[in-house]
Amino acid sequence: MLKTSHIVLFILTVTVLLIPNTLAYPINITDNLGCTVTIEKTPMRIVSLSPCNTEILFAVGAGDRVVAGTMYDTYPPEAVNLTKIGGFSSVNIEAVVNMSPDLVLAEDGNGLDTINALKSLDLKVVTLNPKTMDDILENIRLVGNITGNDAAAESLTADMTQQIGNITDMTEDIPNSRKPRVLYIVWHEPMYAAGAGSYPDDLIQMAGGNNIIQAQGWPVISIEDVVDKNPQIIICSGMGGGSYTIMEAITGNQVLAQTDAVKNNKVYPADDPNTIELAGPRIVQGLAELHGLIAPDIQPGEIESPTQVIETPSGVSADNSNDTSDTSSTPGFGMILALGMILMVYLKRER
Repeated sequence: MLKTSHIVLFILTVTVLLIPNTLAYPINITDNLGCTVTIEKTPMRIVSLSPCNTEILFAVGAGDRVVAGTMYDTYPPEAVNLTKIGGFSSVNIEAVVNMSPDLVLAEDGNGLDTINALKSLDLKVVTLNPKTMDDILENIRLVGNITGNDAAAESLTADMTQQIGNITDMTEDIPNSRKPRVLYIVWHEPMYAAGAGSYPDDLIQMAGGNNIIQAQGWPVISIEDVVDKNPQIIICSGMGGGSYTIMEAITGNQVLAQTDAVKNNKVYPADDPNTIELAGPRIVQGLAELHGLIAPDIQPGEIESPTQVIETPSGVSADNSNDTSDTSSTPGFGMILALGMILMVYLKRER
């Protein structure tokens, strides 16, 4: 017969395995501004100050603790119903305070004045400011650590890393001379383009292309400059269906008709700009989309584009739904199953 002490030991073991982070607080973390922040306990009321922060919180399993976000938070669908605390660069500080948050997840783009004002009110503020794909992955792990969702964050970033590798393994050794010239624009009057240091620039390079815009950030460019650089591919990105508006303006411009992209019908609308321009888990979908557009124009002699389907990262579904019905993917499920089997064997031997 199984002794009571054995049962108690089994229950305690499962508990420790499933909730290791609840035993780890307080923790000290360093945010992207270099500030050291002490998290005393599991955050239960979180205010997010950017759409990508909101996506990360939901993706690592902390979505049910997000009590407010910005008016631009639309993914996942549950984020639409969050209490709104203003815009991305126009945060209503009073609205944030009224939510009584024990964690404010900010972004550098909110502005230092806003971030410092929130800190001066004794709010716990952690600020993200990713510059590269590696930074995005690291921030997902950081948010997982802060919220006590390390396992989910590690699983998500491992999935994303695999998807990134599926593409970069085929493109990283391609000589620049074989890579197509790419222009990524977000408006046409005036023409704004993604330059060096932007996420689209990073993704274009990973996908096997050469960004023709070398200026930093999101510069305004002239039509004459575009014609001079002669892109072979033009990608049009606009929110709310604006991608098609931009595409029509580009293809209907008689001056831009001189470019190889327009001549060869290589002007494409971005399906969802958020997957390319926001520093969240769905950025791997944006990379896959860009690779699908760029790969056919990589000069012969290189490996062809991947045939496997690029899957959506764990916790983020392509149809904007969060299906959690598959318990086998739940962190700790495998360990519970293994311990259960051990217990069954033990009971059988005791009989």
